[in-house]
Amino acid sequence: MGHDVPIVPATPIEYLLELEHARFPVHVRDPELIQAIATLKALGCVEADISPPLDLRSSFRNYESAVIVKITSEGITELALAYG
Repeated sequence: MGHDVPIVPATPIEYLLELEHARFPVHVRDPELIQAIATLKALGCVEADISPPLDLRSSFRNYESAVIVKITSEGITELALAYG
């Protein structure tokens, strides 16, 4: 069973850095974090499920939850580029 990561990052890449040490899957209900997760997912940095499914016409406040399954190899590369 995953754990919540109770932070609100300034940027999606900062959230990805926090996720680097998380136990997956990570369950999230905060709309700001879901927005960061959606960005990271679009960039290919994480595998995640967002409920209800992403609809670009909707506000992120309408999303109820997200489950991050893992950081992808692209995400690991982005972390290395950003933080060395």
